[in-house]
Amino acid sequence: MGRRIATATFLSSILLLLGHLHSSDALVTPQSMSQRKTTTTTRLNAQKSSNALASTMLATSVLMGAASWNPSPAQAYVPSDYASDTVQEAVQSLKDSSGNAESTFKVYENIADIITEGKGVGGMVNYKGIQLERGYVADEDTSIYNPGLTLLTESEKERLVDGIVQNRKAGLSSGQWSENNEYGYEFLKGSLDPLHMFELSGFLGFVPVYGAILYLVVLAVQQNIRSLFTPAYMVGVVAFFLPIIALVAAGPQ
Repeated sequence: MGRRIATATFLSSILLLLGHLHSSDALVTPQSMSQRKTTTTTRLNAQKSSNALASTMLATSVLMGAASWNPSPAQAYVPSDYASDTVQEAVQSLKDSSGNAESTFKVYENIADIITEGKGVGGMVNYKGIQLERGYVADEDTSIYNPGLTLLTESEKERLVDGIVQNRKAGLSSGQWSENNEYGYEFLKGSLDPLHMFELSGFLGFVPVYGAILYLVVLAVQQNIRSLFTPAYMVGVVAFFLPIIALVAAGPQ
């Protein structure tokens, strides 16, 4: 969780820094010669202060990113993390059913019950409302329709996501994969990992360094080749978001 927070902080800092570069390069309206000299001096001083602030922000972001950077996938759970018996049994069932379309679908149905009813990790859902042993589910859409998502820990969700992804790979490679299996997989994956963290895990582990490099390159262009700043800025933004879009579009590998 701490690694996610540090990564999110770093992403926000990079976006703020890119915005700072773009705003600091804005054009100034025409003025008299004396006004231009005064304005130029003022702008230079302001630019120095602004660049110093940006450098401080960048250094802080890089240090936070370096502290949280781990070459292992950002989404990977720690084996020692808590997982209920229900989740552990579901993960084992996913392994046992790999390569068998019919068995896989039954396991998917069981996991769907965990998500939609809190089966094995809470109480039962009935017409009176939702009363769960591990806490009351707030009146929110996600909790009402999928109460199990509220009860499952992040580590448990990660275990299940990893299990269904590996199960799907085994089914596809052995030719034992049906349309129903794919439908079940899409529901489970979308419910347990709506932000596609599994696909982005490798990129998020590298993003602190990658983002810092992009920022420094754009900053160098701004300071030395100002005529190319706008194209460089756009290229930097595209270079930052393109891998995210590509990884999500490609799906789990």
